[in-house]
Amino acid sequence: MQKLVETQTIEIDSKVTKGVKLPATMILYAVAADHFVITAKPLKDLEDNALAKTRVAVATVEDKIVIKLGTKIYSFYHLDENDYTVMVSEKDPATIVVTI
Repeated sequence: MQKLVETQTIEIDSKVTKGVKLPATMILYAVAADHFVITAKPLKDLEDNALAKTRVAVATVEDKIVIKLGTKIYSFYHLDENDYTVMVSEKDPATIVVTI
């Protein structure tokens, strides 16, 4: 578990997902240069229009949700240099939108 936290990850407060338990693997859709979407199930619109699609590992560590991103996604969005904003869908708290 420690290695997951030290690698290319983003951390989200578990309160953001309103208590919804997230699966261990989710789908990340790169939607544009300034945001991506992480979801538990495939979404038709994103399947058709996303720039890229990949699987990401998800773990809960204490009161944080830790999402392990691939090197290419992490580097493309410059997550080591930028601040980012995390939002969730009101209808589906397991759909996470990250904007740069």
